Amino acid sequence: MNARALGRPLRFRLFLLAASGLLPLAIVAGVVLAFLTGERERDAEQASLAISRAMASAVDTELRATIGVLESLAVADELQPQRLADFHAMTSRLASRLGWRAVVVADPDGRVLLSSARPYGDPGAQAVEYDSLQRAIVQRRPVVGPVAEGPQRQGPAFAVRVPVERAGRLAYVLSAVLPGERIREVLLRQRMPPTSVAAVFDQNYHRVARVPQHLAPGPSSSLLALLSRGDAEGVGTTVTLEGVRSHTGYVRLPASGWVVATAMSLQETDRSFYGVLGAVGAGLLASLALAAILAWHFSRDVTDPIDHLKAAAAALGRGDPVQLAPLDVAELQEVGAALQQASEERERVTAERLAAEAERETLLVRATEALQRAEEAGRSKDEFLAMLGHELRNPLAPMATALHLMARKGDPGMRLEREVMERQVSHMKRLVDDLLDVSRITGKRLEMRMQPLRIADLVRHAGQAVQPVLGLRRLELEIAPGAEDLWVSGDEVRLGQVLNNLLGNAVKFTGPEGTIHLRLRGVDGAAEITVSDTGMGMSPDVLAHVFDLFYQAPQGADRSRGGLGLGLAISRSLVEMHGGTVRAESAGEGQGSTFIVRLPAVDGPADAPDTSTPAALEGDLARVLLVDDNQDAADTAGALLQLSGYDVRTAYDPGVALNILDAFRPDVAVLDIGLPGMSGYELAARVRAHRNGRTCYLVALTGYGTAADIAQARQAGFGTHLVKPARPEALLEAIQQGLKPA
Repeated sequence: MNARALGRPLRFRLFLLAASGLLPLAIVAGVVLAFLTGERERDAEQASLAISRAMASAVDTELRATIGVLESLAVADELQPQRLADFHAMTSRLASRLGWRAVVVADPDGRVLLSSARPYGDPGAQAVEYDSLQRAIVQRRPVVGPVAEGPQRQGPAFAVRVPVERAGRLAYVLSAVLPGERIREVLLRQRMPPTSVAAVFDQNYHRVARVPQHLAPGPSSSLLALLSRGDAEGVGTTVTLEGVRSHTGYVRLPASGWVVATAMSLQETDRSFYGVLGAVGAGLLASLALAAILAWHFSRDVTDPIDHLKAAAAALGRGDPVQLAPLDVAELQEVGAALQQASEERERVTAERLAAEAERETLLVRATEALQRAEEAGRSKDEFLAMLGHELRNPLAPMATALHLMARKGDPGMRLEREVMERQVSHMKRLVDDLLDVSRITGKRLEMRMQPLRIADLVRHAGQAVQPVLGLRRLELEIAPGAEDLWVSGDEVRLGQVLNNLLGNAVKFTGPEGTIHLRLRGVDGAAEITVSDTGMGMSPDVLAHVFDLFYQAPQGADRSRGGLGLGLAISRSLVEMHGGTVRAESAGEGQGSTFIVRLPAVDGPADAPDTSTPAALEGDLARVLLVDDNQDAADTAGALLQLSGYDVRTAYDPGVALNILDAFRPDVAVLDIGLPGMSGYELAARVRAHRNGRTCYLVALTGYGTAADIAQARQAGFGTHLVKPARPEALLEAIQQGLKPA
């Protein structure tokens, strides 16, 4: 669209005024020209003030729009302690889309919890400009901060801060960090005259944005003197940073304390005046009266549109709709269009803000009601669990005492019934302990006795503790090189409880001849314990809820695996209380399960004993390791050796035997050859390779008795070969042979 379509330009009208002002009455023409000059200067000052008002309104609209976005974020479901990672991801996307530097969340003490410009959990995030953050905390209302340079040196930026209250208390302070270029874009959208200068300064008169750009960080000295008057708005003559004398108008934003200033060049506004003087000097002799009439006529064509613009700017400042009739001057028509656009944008943002406020209030009421219901339900559940656990434990105590008294009396006729009752009382006690642990954990009453622990010792003890319930299952213990010296800070009893729960689950869900792996290694400054099995595995649906309270995988009507669904939930809580993590993995049903615990490693004490050395000898008795998958045969042989004065360790599985070697150094090992999963020959080699079995004397006790079997046993390192059923005297003689000095 060309200038003629918008209206004839001001220069053309002044040219007509000069050309038609050739009147002979020079004095009258001079008076008229002087009057027009004064009016033009006042009009130019008022025009600069009107433009400053329009730009101030546009800048204020931009800041309020930013505040509106932050207020919408304040009611987001992700803004809560347990979902700050989700809130970080959401605000990262929002900041990228809106062109913000970052969205920052601070707590009521001014500590930065997260910044979308940094990875989540980065401890280095800090508030660049602290004063405005403190004002937002104290005043509990939106605050616009001054311009500051961040540590990344990406250019000047400022923060818009909005306090977030929850239940009448300050919960967070949300901050949007915007580059100064955003305000410059607002100025560029206002279509200023090309020779004008517009600038926005913060509360300290530091430059936020300027069109055209300049390297100086603040206003010129003359503009600073004008702004230092402290008025809400004003006009005056200043010299720009480029050295151009200008008519300057400024407006101070009441909400933020920022200042918007517009300068219109005196040379540009007076340039046409000099042409008029030349024309008047050459031809004012024609008709002073006609020149006065024409000057008055054309001045009205200029001053009337300016009056309309002043009225429109005042309406925009009051918040009223701006309505302008077409103006007959192209430049002023553009200013009027900018005012109308700013008015429409302000009305749109206001409508959106009101809608967002209404929606926020509705969401706040719903969230408050839901939170109250959840807290009441959780409190009732915790109270019930605590009451149930204590009430169940009251009758268990006298029952356990009565069973102990029965054992002391030693009535052999009641031994079987007493043992059944003891097992059931022990099982019931574990269930009650789990219930009480859940109550203590959810009620935050569980006390932890933290101390440095060598995690390898804890893993070995857990492996030994589960031996009695393995049956024919194999437990393979693996401690990686370097893991012997891993230390963690923890409660020994509670970490033992975690390992016992995981191993107990593995035994429960693994078949009679399955394998369980217990591994320890160091990973990225942490101790990683892995419990895996070859059992029934878990479907994706079960895996998603395996750590939930009271959750159990589907069972048959007989509920053969029993339990309350508390062990894994308690284990996760205990691990997290140690600053660690636990997760479950499974390839599906029938594919086994894996549980991985990670605990942060710490430096061990300087005087820590080295427990990686072989176990200390237990007394002066000769030590015998007896391995036979026939439990009756192993038990009777073990009883014979114990009655004969030997310290005996019995294993029904080769894997269990190797685990026993971690803490037991036998003088003689009596091994069956036909063992499940590993022959006696292979077991003999692994016993000799173990640090506690290098000097052990090997005795083969087997049903294989051919000459080839005896030769193969000799080749495998066995010192004596006995064929089942061996006479007790032969077994004792073979052990005595092994105890003789070499």
